[in-house]
Amino acid sequence: MSISTNEQFRKKVDRANKTARIIISFGGYGVIISIIFILLFLMYQSLPLSFSVSIKEMLSFSYDKPDKRIIAIGLDQYQEVYYVLNDKGYVEFYRLSDKVLLLRDSVGLNKDEKILSISKGDYLKDRFAVGTNSGRIIQAEIRMLPEYGKQDRTIVPHFKVKDIYQAEIPTDSIPAHIEELVFRQNDDYDFYVWINHAQELMLRITDDYDEYRKDLTEFLGESKLTKLEMDYNAEKLIAGTISGELFWFDISDPEEVYLKDNWKVSDTPVSSLAFLIGSNTIIIGNTDGQVTGYFPTRTLDNVFRFMPVYSFDTHAAAVEQIYISPRNRTFLTIDSHGKAHLNYSTTNQTQIEFKPFDNTVQAGAIAPKSDGIILIDSKNQIGHYKLEDEHPEATLQTLFGKVWYEGYEKPEFVWQSTGGSDEFEPKFSLIPLIFGTLKGTLYAMLFSIPLALLAAIYVSQFSPKWLSSVIKPTVEIMAALPSVVIGFLAGLYFSPIFEENLMAIFLVSIVVPVVSLFGIMGWRLVPEVQRMRMPLGWELILTFALFIISVWLSFSLADTIENLFFAGNIKQWLYDAWNINYDQRNSLVVGFALGFAVIPIIFTISEDALSNVPDSLTSASLALGASRWQTVYRVVIPAAAGGIFAAVMLGLGRAIGETMIVLMATGNTPILDLSPFNGFRAMSACIAVEIPEAPVGGTLYRILFLTAFLLFIFTFLINSIAARISDKLRKKYARF
Repeated sequence: MSISTNEQFRKKVDRANKTARIIISFGGYGVIISIIFILLFLMYQSLPLSFSVSIKEMLSFSYDKPDKRIIAIGLDQYQEVYYVLNDKGYVEFYRLSDKVLLLRDSVGLNKDEKILSISKGDYLKDRFAVGTNSGRIIQAEIRMLPEYGKQDRTIVPHFKVKDIYQAEIPTDSIPAHIEELVFRQNDDYDFYVWINHAQELMLRITDDYDEYRKDLTEFLGESKLTKLEMDYNAEKLIAGTISGELFWFDISDPEEVYLKDNWKVSDTPVSSLAFLIGSNTIIIGNTDGQVTGYFPTRTLDNVFRFMPVYSFDTHAAAVEQIYISPRNRTFLTIDSHGKAHLNYSTTNQTQIEFKPFDNTVQAGAIAPKSDGIILIDSKNQIGHYKLEDEHPEATLQTLFGKVWYEGYEKPEFVWQSTGGSDEFEPKFSLIPLIFGTLKGTLYAMLFSIPLALLAAIYVSQFSPKWLSSVIKPTVEIMAALPSVVIGFLAGLYFSPIFEENLMAIFLVSIVVPVVSLFGIMGWRLVPEVQRMRMPLGWELILTFALFIISVWLSFSLADTIENLFFAGNIKQWLYDAWNINYDQRNSLVVGFALGFAVIPIIFTISEDALSNVPDSLTSASLALGASRWQTVYRVVIPAAAGGIFAAVMLGLGRAIGETMIVLMATGNTPILDLSPFNGFRAMSACIAVEIPEAPVGGTLYRILFLTAFLLFIFTFLINSIAARISDKLRKKYARF
């Protein structure tokens, strides 16, 4: 009967063991699978950043009026309707799907009058001006508006002539050609700049009340002009010459137009010019196929000059046309052989090269949403292309290298994801975020490691049991304190205290160690017999008393020392002497606050490792005549080195991944500055701040997931290294 009972009990135990093994294994594998799934999900969201640009032909068809020369072509924002404008002044709108004519209108040319030049006044609106061979400038507007029915959408085209101006007066013997024309509009004026048949450079600025007309030819000397361009804010006028020079006119004040600068860009004629959105970067094409980009930068003599920043792949022939994207800094260059290059200015890259036709290209345009291209060749063959280039601003260079951004004096690491307008140039360097994460971690570890390790050594090796039973749970309870509470206190309470008592805090960091050292020396002067009579734990009271005295002394001397040595204001002295700015929410505050979040982790694991050192080791050391401290330093700490290292590395991982404290206690400024008096932006804080505003699937959205992936890799590597080294250290001291 007892045998049967024992067998049943053993079977019951075996079943329980198997069940427990299955549950534990399921949990362990579940954790591993979850981690792998998170890693794969982060990779999946980040992977589209690596996709290259692609151009796919959607339609190719012939425009059925081969006798007309097309000078402009365009698309609506949905790429359902296109228009063509020919040199006879007729504009026609067609539906792309079935080539049905929707509207035909005219700019109203006279008999034998032809369009010689055209300029679009705004990259967002199809308002343009044309110059004719009879000296007239005609301003017109194209609008393609969507109208919604119950089940469908219809694009309705509109065309309207807005203004006609007789710019040049022809005679029987002298023509009046508008050879080159630039037209712009801003909130105040309409701007017209043209080159006439006599190679004169003329400027007209007008509004409802005033008109300014100026002849700028005198500024050019003997230079012969080839191309004109104006920024979309109508402040900078650029004229290119046959000798490869550029002339920069400041036209921001209509009453005071002047030549601001001129410089040489090439030994060959300038064949095309175009300002990108943002009105800073000008793209220059030359007859030798070179494509370069310049934007104004402040020089050492405090003067703004256009500097060569970008250089793109060279064409095999003269660059005749440049078409810009109305959404980003993508632009299309086309040479006289019909070869097209798609470029992106920020990355300084030619993304793709293609030849749309066998013939040369007459005109083209990038769709309003920068997701399509339409071109027409010299034989009136039209090509419609789908452009897939969702993340042109994200490359290895822009994410991890220095980039020369518009308005900056040199290449720098910059994170600035959004701006005040659509013309803003995104800056996505991850280096400031990585630097900020490491900076915050550094100051947190400098504060937490000494306190946590010394506390663990004291509690495990020196303190009486009654005291350790109080200290250890108290420190461990700190780990349950929410990060948001620590960040709240640091940002709103401790930051002002640090700012108001900066001198005193400096003195505390000096006076406390000095007073403690003298206290220890004084304690050692006490006869050993008297010291041995003191009950265990009383040394903590002495230490606390010395700390209070040190703090009181520091605050008492702070004003005096600040007045004597720092002219009464240490923050101003730091700026005057070292050019160091003091921000209220800075790395000192973050290190102090984040250190409190890390201390419980390091303390708990280190204390356990130190307490688990076999008593035989400490007893043998003491028996050989070593002091208690010598035993701790030479025996206990080496034996527990694996656990201590693991504790420090886990604390490091906790500091790297912290979000709320660094979000609330620092200014979130993504700068590269190791100064403890400046803030920073950590990777985790950046994700928390920017992910709510990031459009799903957009570049910022993908880059934030890439940031999370890098943060995951950092913490994974740290934990893996910690485990590896801890195992080696345990094996090393296992013989004891």
